[in-house]
Amino acid sequence: MDSVVTLSILRQAITYVREGNMRRARALGFTDPELRELRRLSATDVDALASSNPVVCRLSVDHELLGGVFRRLSTDVDREKTIDRCLMLGASVQMMYSFFGLTGNDCSTRRALLGLESRQGRLAMPAEESEHDAYRRWQQICDAPDDVRAADDIQGMIVLAEETDIPLGVVWQLVKNWSRATSGSPAKLQLLSDGGRACAR
Repeated sequence: MDSVVTLSILRQAITYVREGNMRRARALGFTDPELRELRRLSATDVDALASSNPVVCRLSVDHELLGGVFRRLSTDVDREKTIDRCLMLGASVQMMYSFFGLTGNDCSTRRALLGLESRQGRLAMPAEESEHDAYRRWQQICDAPDDVRAADDIQGMIVLAEETDIPLGVVWQLVKNWSRATSGSPAKLQLLSDGGRACAR
């Protein structure tokens, strides 16, 4: 096993040198004099060097770098899952662009892959009673429901959409409307709390 790893490292170093990529060759742990010697070796010499005892090359792991890669991969997977979930819950193209930078074509392609029907026109807003119930639930879900930044709480809005069956694109618009209303006059806040519509559509 050690000879296989050593041979792979030696061959990679020689490849980098031949390509003129000395930085990558040095990053493997070799000095410039060692790289010049490797460059002059024949294939048979390289095989013999790899099989020598003691072992001249050993594999090491950069734990900090590996951990960073793992975290990035995990983040990418979570992002893809969130995108799919948003589309399945009825997120609008505008919302997908705002949160994920996806275009209309991107959304159409992903919807097709998810087996979702294409949607035309604006989504209908919920009835006043349904909006009132959704607002009450939003007060429980979001840590700062009256803050204008509440509309950035995509995980909270996903929960609200799942619980109320209101399309996510509509939930996003409602949350923006609610935060604008509650940051205004006390009268608007009271109207919304009483179940009225605080904002024009």
